[in-house]
Amino acid sequence: MVRTVSQSGRPPTAPILSPVPTFRADVRQISPYSPGRSVAEIARENGLDPADIIKLASNESPVPPIEAVQRKMSQVVGDVHRYPDNDAVELRASLAAHLGVGAGSVWVGGGSSDLLRVVAMAVGGPGTSAVYAWPSFVIYRLASILSMSDRVEVPLVGHRHDLAAMASAIRDDTTVVYVCNPNNPTGTYLASDEIRRFVETVPERVLVVIDEAYHEFVTAPDHATAVPLALERENVLVTRTFSKIHGLAALRVGYGVGKPETIVELRKAQAPFTVTSLGQTAAEESLRHPDEITARRMTNAAERARIESALADLEVAFVPSQANFVYLDAGSLGDAAEAYLRMGVIVRVFRGWVRATVGTPAENDRFLEATRALLG
Repeated sequence: MVRTVSQSGRPPTAPILSPVPTFRADVRQISPYSPGRSVAEIARENGLDPADIIKLASNESPVPPIEAVQRKMSQVVGDVHRYPDNDAVELRASLAAHLGVGAGSVWVGGGSSDLLRVVAMAVGGPGTSAVYAWPSFVIYRLASILSMSDRVEVPLVGHRHDLAAMASAIRDDTTVVYVCNPNNPTGTYLASDEIRRFVETVPERVLVVIDEAYHEFVTAPDHATAVPLALERENVLVTRTFSKIHGLAALRVGYGVGKPETIVELRKAQAPFTVTSLGQTAAEESLRHPDEITARRMTNAAERARIESALADLEVAFVPSQANFVYLDAGSLGDAAEAYLRMGVIVRVFRGWVRATVGTPAENDRFLEATRALLG
């Protein structure tokens, strides 16, 4: 309904209730996303040299973008006074060729987090619900609150998705199910046949989002992407990001794969120009160097295995990971977050568990040295 307002800008009889802005009660209860404390702050509080602090909290790439990507970005930086291509035609074409799909099946956004938020807005709303595992990626929870959907959080079992419980948790008002594979923060994964069987149990009216942000790091032989499922079924969407293995976190580029009919509807809830021209150029160029991406995967796998082997020797419980981080039990480490910070190591803590990104070999050495020190 469109209401005519007076020259003052409000209906003539509208009361003025408060001199301060009115915010939704559920939004007021949200804690703003915290990326962690700054290096400068930690250095100042602990008397450390900022150069000696390592950040292992945000699952970023420990190395910069591929050199060819950096050179390509420098060639187009002078064009940033123009809006980017809203349809990301060239990037979508490159992704389509890379994935072996049609360009109409590719959707791009400002990081996969942006796509997840758009999904929640497109299918959610009052009177709907969203199902996801917990603990898992916090954006599922935040996006559901913002879209005014009821949240159905299904506890992990053995740090893994309980797909049977998630299927049972789907209600008549459920419109979306999120599956993080591999899962953040635990690093556990679901085999391709598990995903397929689960999707086949979900009603076709419910959108299943398979979040594959860490797909490129997986080395388990029974793991496979859910992209084929997304091409078969209108109610499946796969999301990925260039923020991790490609090292483009600051540029915010993500993409989704699904049936063209599904993507057309989802894009209606998306703001324009969400992927910058620099981001599009960098992502497109990065796709041209698959051998370097493979090398990064192998380096991550080797360092991940080295960290896990050291933790086993130290008798620190951990969850075997298929991502670019490790998840360990902090029960014997005291106040783990502050303890690591005092040693110049920034990690993420989840209710008694620590998630640490796999860094460079030198950074991983520092992390293991700090862990040994905490164990006394």
